[in-house]
Amino acid sequence: MEIIDYLQEIIDYLQEFNIVSVILRMLLATFLGALIGLERASKGQTAGVRTFALVCLGSVLATVANLYLFEVTENTDTARIPAAVLNGIGFLGVGTIVVTGRNYVRGLTTAATLWTTAALGVTIGSGYIIGSVIGFAVIIFIVIALSRASRHQEEKSSYITIYVEVDKNGGIQKLFDHFHEKEYDVVTLEKQKKATLKENDAGLLVSLDMKKHVKHESVIAEMSSMDYVDYIEEIKR
Repeated sequence: MEIIDYLQEIIDYLQEFNIVSVILRMLLATFLGALIGLERASKGQTAGVRTFALVCLGSVLATVANLYLFEVTENTDTARIPAAVLNGIGFLGVGTIVVTGRNYVRGLTTAATLWTTAALGVTIGSGYIIGSVIGFAVIIFIVIALSRASRHQEEKSSYITIYVEVDKNGGIQKLFDHFHEKEYDVVTLEKQKKATLKENDAGLLVSLDMKKHVKHESVIAEMSSMDYVDYIEEIKR
């Protein structure tokens, strides 16, 4: 009980508005933001440790500044600046979203995580420490545990989208014959106008319904071994 009481005293102190509690809030935000950024950096994302630490710290500073103005003037909306921060962070998040030449969208999770980290910083800056710690734990759970679950679900899905470059001289027909043989349904088909690796190839973006659980890796490996297929990759949206 003594430990619990001691922790409660610390939390109560952090919720007070004074110079020491503000400094501790900034340190806590920097630390938690950096941990979130570390996970993103491990996935090779453009926004890493420093970006997430700065976003979380900046959100704390904005919230603290708003609280200070309220203390001084007593005529300030305490939610105005934090709301502007959460709106503005969307522009930073957009910068992490990349659409590759083959319509492969990357960075959506990073953008969402940046916005959530900003919200975490606002929560820390407001002094709601318990909510901040719980929010941080949930964020980590989502970006690590649910990320693995999402990849597992995608791998088990009967739907797959591929970008494939095949020989124009009969390659397209052979490809469709292969789909027919495997009893795959072509959900969508889009011919790409972008340059292919070989001049005589056609680039196709194809969505397939395989009607059964097949390992996507085995599908890609099987098709890449065909002599009329010069390039193939799975597009994960």
